[in-house]
Amino acid sequence: MAAAGMKVTGINHVVLHVRDLERSRKFYLDVLGFQDRNTSAGPNLKASFLLCGVQGLDLFEVADRDVHGGEEMNHMALSVDVDGVEEVVEVLTRHGIATSSRTPRNTVFISDPDGHRIEMLPLSASERAREREAGAR
Repeated sequence: MAAAGMKVTGINHVVLHVRDLERSRKFYLDVLGFQDRNTSAGPNLKASFLLCGVQGLDLFEVADRDVHGGEEMNHMALSVDVDGVEEVVEVLTRHGIATSSRTPRNTVFISDPDGHRIEMLPLSASERAREREAGAR
């Protein structure tokens, strides 16, 4: 059953925790043919942002813990066909689904019935808006 007023248009990105960032980058880039999105992480974050078709794969190094310790997939992000995060929150609230606070990228997180984290990215999500603009050039 689709939520009235909003349609998921695709998986936007998946976040994987990895032990060795450079080893994982080499595998995904050189062996599987992913592309580097050339997006910077933060000064205190070892991460790499890759692209496979139009979907993103975000690798986060967690060298100090087991990458398969129940958190090997941090979250899945879904693109939705609404303009802004306010509309996403409105539709989800009508369905009784709690949302996180708005992120700096104009997205929100929800949980599925089993507690898996899902990020909802409307068309106005800043990261995707920048990528669309760059692709149009």
